[in-house]
Amino acid sequence: MIVACGEALVDLMPEVAGDGAALYRPVLGGSLFNVAMGIARLGGEAGYLWELSTDAFGDQLVQALVEDGVDVSCVRRTSRMTPVAVVDMTGSEPTYNIADGDGVMREMAFAQIPDGATVLHIGSAVLAREPIASAIEAVARRAPLVSVDYNVRPPSIEDLDIYRARLMRLSKAAGLVKASSADIELLGIDDHESFAAEILAGGAALVVLTLGARGALAWSTSGGRCHMPSQVTQLVDPVGAGDGFMAAMLVHLQRHELLTRQGLSDLSGASLEAVLAAGQRGAALVCATQGALMPKLGVSEPY
Repeated sequence: MIVACGEALVDLMPEVAGDGAALYRPVLGGSLFNVAMGIARLGGEAGYLWELSTDAFGDQLVQALVEDGVDVSCVRRTSRMTPVAVVDMTGSEPTYNIADGDGVMREMAFAQIPDGATVLHIGSAVLAREPIASAIEAVARRAPLVSVDYNVRPPSIEDLDIYRARLMRLSKAAGLVKASSADIELLGIDDHESFAAEILAGGAALVVLTLGARGALAWSTSGGRCHMPSQVTQLVDPVGAGDGFMAAMLVHLQRHELLTRQGLSDLSGASLEAVLAAGQRGAALVCATQGALMPKLGVSEPY
């Protein structure tokens, strides 16, 4: 089972009413919530480790997880309010202004990783906020295998040097590392090859870098290297595309019994191409919908 650990929130998606007025539509989201949902919707085994509110939004988040078959045994329910994120679509990449009045994305008590978990998936805004970032890093040290998706969210970064150092530590200890070219540019990294080489040399097994319309790159410790073009044919909005890519890639690896350090390290040639192709299909399906709606089995086979 792949257990996602990190924020769930409600995205406020901008819309325009018939009279031209600006409206915001609430959509369930949060990168780690999305990945857990995406894995389950594609038929994979997924769990979710986080705190969810007993408010109306929290009830909706739990209901969505349960309905799609995500293991929620490690979800803690408290009265703290569900965070919300106002989504800005005016730039080349969506940006998120997160409101978290009760500090759910800053501090919480963690349950143990559930029995049967083989992978802990982490990343996104909470890795930039203390003390929760240190708590997640401690949980990651106890996990059998770690998957990291950077998902850099600038409004959450309080100290760029500390944040970047944490991501590098986690990356070098991880089995799988995924970032976007926009992520690493925000961290002050502009050389893709050097970025991948440093992380692989530090101990990671597989590095994946998404490039938006230019496709995706992957490198493995066996020397495998692959570029896969984008498969987006219909772009409604790119919100959640990275999460769809991650979920689809993880499901492909899970189904083919490759979610081990050795399995990831040995990827090359056609097997590495298949991993990236699965991710690109997942991203394309998300891009064809409004908001971070994860792809579903039967619509997006094969993975």
